[in-house]
Amino acid sequence: MPEQCDPRPYDALLLLSFGGPEGPDDVVPFLENVTRGRGIPRERLKEVGQHYFLFGGVSPINAQNRELLDALRKDFAEHGLDLPVYWGNRNWAPYLTDTLRTMVQDGHRRIAVLATSAYASYSGCRQYRENLADALATLQAEGLELPRVDKLRHYFNHPGFVRPMVDGVLASLAALPREVQDGAHLAFTTHSIPTAAADTSGTPADHTQDGVGGAYVAQHLDVAQLIADAVRAKTGVDHPWRLVYQSRSGAPHIPWLEPDICDHLEERHAAGVPAVVMAPIGFVSDHMEVTYDLDTEATAKAAELGLPVARSATVGADPRFAAAVRDLLLERAAAERAPPGALRPGRPRCRPRPVPRRLLPARTLRPAAAGADWRGQPTGPHARPRHSRPPLIPRSPLVRARSIVPDPLHPTPPDRPGAERRAVRRTPRPGPGGRPPRGGAAARRPARRPRCGRHQVQPHRRRHRDGPRLREPDHRLPRGAPPRRRLPGGGGCQHRGHQRHPLGHRPLDGTVNYLYGLPAWSVSIAAEKDGEAVVGVVAAPMRGETYQAVVGRGAFNNGERIRHRPAPPLSQALVGTGFGYLAERRAGQAEVVRTLLPQVRDIRRGGSAAIDLCDVACGRLDAYYERGLNPWDMAAGALIAREAGALTGGRPGKPVSQELTVAASPALFERLQPLLDELGAWHD
Repeated sequence: MPEQCDPRPYDALLLLSFGGPEGPDDVVPFLENVTRGRGIPRERLKEVGQHYFLFGGVSPINAQNRELLDALRKDFAEHGLDLPVYWGNRNWAPYLTDTLRTMVQDGHRRIAVLATSAYASYSGCRQYRENLADALATLQAEGLELPRVDKLRHYFNHPGFVRPMVDGVLASLAALPREVQDGAHLAFTTHSIPTAAADTSGTPADHTQDGVGGAYVAQHLDVAQLIADAVRAKTGVDHPWRLVYQSRSGAPHIPWLEPDICDHLEERHAAGVPAVVMAPIGFVSDHMEVTYDLDTEATAKAAELGLPVARSATVGADPRFAAAVRDLLLERAAAERAPPGALRPGRPRCRPRPVPRRLLPARTLRPAAAGADWRGQPTGPHARPRHSRPPLIPRSPLVRARSIVPDPLHPTPPDRPGAERRAVRRTPRPGPGGRPPRGGAAARRPARRPRCGRHQVQPHRRRHRDGPRLREPDHRLPRGAPPRRRLPGGGGCQHRGHQRHPLGHRPLDGTVNYLYGLPAWSVSIAAEKDGEAVVGVVAAPMRGETYQAVVGRGAFNNGERIRHRPAPPLSQALVGTGFGYLAERRAGQAEVVRTLLPQVRDIRRGGSAAIDLCDVACGRLDAYYERGLNPWDMAAGALIAREAGALTGGRPGKPVSQELTVAASPALFERLQPLLDELGAWHD
């Protein structure tokens, strides 16, 4: 075999893609695969799926991948490269695990992997590698011999990827009316991601000079400049350009990369730009983000503005891209055959730097195959890298929880890692009657006085050491869940020189959610002074969020300051609420909802008052109300909402109470509170 076409040691190539539905009945199951583990209701997925239903429930990505698969096989055959090419998806058939199983059964042991994502980011690189590790774990559990898989490097600036996009922009310019061609601006688009995720993408050496946007933004800017320079060289016209974003999702309070393509079109039109060419450089093929967000939504916005636009083609199955894949494969193969100690290029550099706590939701890195950091350690849904720690409740600066709250969605198996077994042993279950168990490491330790500092209230250190009285375990809680308890003497710091502050402690708010495996449950703690909450902490482990507030110092979520959403009109307000357990009270609350619902955008019932109040604080809800809350249910959440700029109260002129609790931004609060009072939300 000629040296230039020698794929050794690889004996197969895997085309790894995202996947997409191929009919109306596939849409919701596909979206359930994409959002697995996030607790998104099926009804919400049906709403999101409307984009697919507009196109008959079919995403073009699978057809594009079949064309690319044919193009790769044709290119390999034309160049004497005898290497089979397989195709697997992360979220739809043909599934990655099934494809890898077939490859192993066909006798392949060294597999090169090409992901249909050209840039560095968690979702565009490492998540593919995590899926590879999960698939290998499944094969290992089935007793199959595991192959070695290597992911080919990022190819964002490879000529075979860039040149087809240059031709696409030139063709789009030519399609514009002649009188606006020379003045047209170029809008290079890519998928928006959270700014925190962008800032930590790639390695510091790959970042922009100012470090903003990480490797993700730097690589896109590199490609945009290459295309703009090539267009100028071809046309003699220097078209102004900008990198813009599309397909934003997620909570509105989390900052994502901007500007959005539709906002950019409005801004360009206001500036008098005669036309815009939209070039989707962040996408390999014309899948749903391109056909809907650009061809449908952005094009409709341009038509509304009267702004001529054209959308350039993606790379797709262009023969030059197929040749680029062959080049990447042979480059990596040559590196693998290099003698020990030689420079070995081509390993993906997508492992992110340590992620700051402001990245939401907080994420523990899972094992990821096919990269420089992969060592082939045992894998599986519960395996963790050797350098990782078992997941704990997210820690806040104010409360440092040391116990592990059981995760009902991902229970730990009997063969959990040693570090986690040791951590669990440090938190013994209560004995009969809720008393601490006799014997064991916790009982043998000498009692220690709790440490108290200016912002350290740590009653959890005395749970089993100082032997507080515990209530009988709540029969509604699953085995292993923390029992409700009252701290002796009201709790708080009692050391000499420290003022005593009673604590409102809600070990589990959202019990029914917990029992049913829903993620909306929390731990809520507040410290009071003179009858007013002065410190509040709400930890929502399944959301990876810890909210905290101190009077006069603002509210924070995972260390990032949060603010309430600007008040919308009442008719556009998204309102949260909750219901009591007694049938008589539920009947009255249902009547209030029946009357209120036509007057607002919609009503949500989350199931955890503490989380609902925090959602008001960070902008996920415009308002929240409920009757029958206990002080420990609302003390921390209400403080966090107030410190985020919202107003809280009960009936008009009264503070929050068991009678009624209302929280909203000031302007909306003034309209909602008297309406709820008029509707009788404060009584049964």
